[in-house]
Amino acid sequence: MARGTTETRTETRLPSEEMQAAYDVAMRFPIEQVDEMRFTPAWLMEKAHEEAAFGKISIDADGLTPGTRLHVIEPARALLSRWHQTRRRFDVAIEPKMRGIQAVRDAEADTEAARSRAARDRQDAEDRLDADQGYIRVRNEFREAETRYQRLRTEHENRDANMMAYNPAYWLALLCIGVAEWLINYDVFFLFANVVAIAAGATIIMGVLLAFAAHGHGMLFKQWSYRFGEHRDVLDRRGDWRMLALSTFSLLIVLGAATGSRYAAVMHQIAGQPQVNILGSEASIAVDPMRDVLLSLLWNVMAWAVGVFIAYMAHDKDPDYMGATWQYQRAHRRYTSRRRPLVNRIRQIEARLAKEIERLEAAARTKAADTMAERDLLSQVDAHESALVNALAAVTGGNAQTYRANLAQLAASQRGGVTIERVGPNAGEISVADFRNEHLNITPDTIRRLS
Repeated sequence: MARGTTETRTETRLPSEEMQAAYDVAMRFPIEQVDEMRFTPAWLMEKAHEEAAFGKISIDADGLTPGTRLHVIEPARALLSRWHQTRRRFDVAIEPKMRGIQAVRDAEADTEAARSRAARDRQDAEDRLDADQGYIRVRNEFREAETRYQRLRTEHENRDANMMAYNPAYWLALLCIGVAEWLINYDVFFLFANVVAIAAGATIIMGVLLAFAAHGHGMLFKQWSYRFGEHRDVLDRRGDWRMLALSTFSLLIVLGAATGSRYAAVMHQIAGQPQVNILGSEASIAVDPMRDVLLSLLWNVMAWAVGVFIAYMAHDKDPDYMGATWQYQRAHRRYTSRRRPLVNRIRQIEARLAKEIERLEAAARTKAADTMAERDLLSQVDAHESALVNALAAVTGGNAQTYRANLAQLAASQRGGVTIERVGPNAGEISVADFRNEHLNITPDTIRRLS
């Protein structure tokens, strides 16, 4: 039993030592010996003379002649065979681990394939959305709005525009000004008209006019330098002057109506007092029309001033920047709403991809645990082989080019004594110029196929 255990341990240990030794032998295979295959022009000219002496040169689909294959390709094949013979010991040693190594490679390939599928699915979702004309219109509007907004933002040193005027709280604040106007003037209109509907209607109208006047004055005061600057067109400035006139007119209407109504109400109170006071003159109620009128006027002016302050603080000094920001925000909301199904789809694709990659990586980690050292050795041997094949392809291609140039020179110098014919599907005689320009298909893959 002990003997069997010892043999098992020996068999377990020996492949690792043998693999390392085979790896060392393979890595010592000199790539520099490829330079020995860089033949001299004189030698290649001699071999070209031998092929041209037959009077006919044949080329195959790869652009190679029999002489090229014999004198140029065959030495490369021999060197590649020596490499494979050297590597065979390593391949035999690593064969027991190849299933695990291949499983890891398959998992890595599956991971890349999953990423590729996810990328295709994302692109398909984008393409389907791009086919929607409504989305294209919304996207173009958003891009135009974004371009204008970014330009103005840069001009304003990347500060944010004051957008309180677009906030519902701003209009609620102006509504409070109308409520204050109600509290100030309702009793006056009721005393004057003695009709609830008339008093309520007049107070509502005055509240709206006062809020409008405060909004217009506050906005224009904040944006005065921009709206009335010399840089603007006359027609644009006229529109702002009309806004100023309309706001002022509304304020004057409110102040006039409040003043006149208060004065009429006070005079009505005076007229309604009894001529004879049984309590005496000292108990009479003193009514001062001027005082009541001025106080009513002052209260309305105070309400207007508060509204102007609110409007002033809620506006940006540049109305174009405010407009561009509002247009950008609105276009961004529409654009985001249109893209939401795509965004959700992309999130689903990425979530599935992450789950699949997690599964594949977990499987790869499990399989790679026992083959890590072997995979590292194999990757280095493969890299050594790739370097050898690339060097061999470069040298072989250079030799083939020189050899073909010599053949073309000989064919041209003998003036018809040597014919050049293509074999295969496009068989037929070709000119020396066409032969000289023929494509030589000597690549690393070509060299690998030699074995």
